[in-house]
Amino acid sequence: MLAKREPGLGLRGNSVKITICNGKGGAGKTTISMMLALAFSEAGRRVGISDRDPQGTATLWLERLESVKKPEIAAPGVPYDILIIDTPPNLAAPQVKDAIREADKIILVASPSPADRWTTEASAKLIQSYLIKKQRARLLFNQVQTGTLLAQELDGQAEAIGMPALFNILRRRQCYQHAASSLGWSALTQRAKEEVLMVASDIQSL
Repeated sequence: MLAKREPGLGLRGNSVKITICNGKGGAGKTTISMMLALAFSEAGRRVGISDRDPQGTATLWLERLESVKKPEIAAPGVPYDILIIDTPPNLAAPQVKDAIREADKIILVASPSPADRWTTEASAKLIQSYLIKKQRARLLFNQVQTGTLLAQELDGQAEAIGMPALFNILRRRQCYQHAASSLGWSALTQRAKEEVLMVASDIQSL
């Protein structure tokens, strides 16, 4: 679980930038960006969302969110403990290249579907070509259906893609879509909250 920040503990100058990316649409990139942002906010972090996707879905989501602990739309010059960058579903876009080079940690959202593997492999190669020293890039398997053959082959898929995966995964849960309402974090079941917190903890520990 994420460690809560002690009252008065200043993290300025030590902020972490996390870029969430994917080479195609529909993989849940913005949903993951928001779930992670909400998880870090619940853990007491000051979280900013930098919405680089022209569709602006993350921005609209934040504007409608009714929660005491919630991320902010990132503003220039504001110090955040965690800055999450949501990107367009096109890794060739200049916004994505800039977001990868800015980040401390890059998370490539991956579907366990074999039909998506080619796109993910190409995405992994492109991301790795942008990386500089000290940056960390990892796969995050999303929309995983437990108990299926595909769910049992994730290690092999990560090896074929050529990028290490986070230890934890996000399963296919309807409540993640419900979180796009004004309810946000409170729309998640307890199991879903624990799942997102474990993924956030994985990213924090990279």
